[in-house]
Amino acid sequence: MTRRFHDIHQRPAPSADRRAVLGALGAMLAAPTALAQSGKRRPDGNARFVVPFAPGGSVDVLGRAVAKAVSERLGHQVVVENVAGGSTNLGSERVAKSAPDGLTVLVASDSLAINKSLFRDLGFDPVSSFEPVTLAISAPQILVTHPKSGFSDVAGFIAAARARSGALTVGLPGSGVIGHLASEVVNLRLGGLKVNHIPYNGGAPATRDLIGGHLDAVYITLPAVTSQVRERSLTGLAVTSAARSKALPSVPSFAEHVIPGLDLVSWQGFLLPAGTARGLVEGWHELIAGALASPEVVRTLSGLGFDIIAQGPEAFAALIKADVARFADVVREAGLARS
Repeated sequence: MTRRFHDIHQRPAPSADRRAVLGALGAMLAAPTALAQSGKRRPDGNARFVVPFAPGGSVDVLGRAVAKAVSERLGHQVVVENVAGGSTNLGSERVAKSAPDGLTVLVASDSLAINKSLFRDLGFDPVSSFEPVTLAISAPQILVTHPKSGFSDVAGFIAAARARSGALTVGLPGSGVIGHLASEVVNLRLGGLKVNHIPYNGGAPATRDLIGGHLDAVYITLPAVTSQVRERSLTGLAVTSAARSKALPSVPSFAEHVIPGLDLVSWQGFLLPAGTARGLVEGWHELIAGALASPEVVRTLSGLGFDIIAQGPEAFAALIKADVARFADVVREAGLARS
């Protein structure tokens, strides 16, 4: 029997299971083997990181931080190319159809797994069209508003949404992205709350409209707005992780008072086109994992609220396959599938 939508996120067990799987795979990857220690190749030439979002969002922040550190280690330039649009499908498809020469890397989010069930014909497959390289980071989603919105806490936002059903405008970094699914999860868990979702081509333009007073709230990956919340140009209402983020300890979780058991954490990572030589995949993982461990990148990412994971190809591949199935249930129950 198919699990009901609310069951998927009501209990912390699924997230715990995923963490256990990743931990076991991570331990396997940590064990030295002849294969892992031989045949690694670094890309020969300037490379590009394709970010399927507009500049300024959390995926862009990750891509630029790692690109800078990798460039310094590689001796070649790594440029970031933003290819926004199509709910991240434009950028993903560009990488999927690129030459498998190790010079084009996708900086992906869990939208890659979500879109398998969201769209009937992608033009690529999230599992078979890519070689997973590094599962880089995880972070919760956060519901933010602007200080003049009149919402001082999440309870006030929920009360207003109920009183003005379908009228509150909630910005999203894209249609069907993890922020969209987070909003749908929260709304359904609260008994069918209705809001007016406004999708953007990335978190940065949504955030700008929120600060400008053109939206009532935004669901977005936490690191994209950590600085604005600290500076109080935005107000954090709640995060979707079971516990509060260390980066924004004053912002409560939905699980604390509003939705017990809610634990929805998103991921981001790096992939190459399918058919890329195994040595290049391993070489890129070594470069990216090294960048993620560098003091400058750690300060940047951890300070914004990212949890750095830096697990390799096998762990990342297993997560993508698992999340294609997991998000299919969410998309179906929320009625988001498209033709």
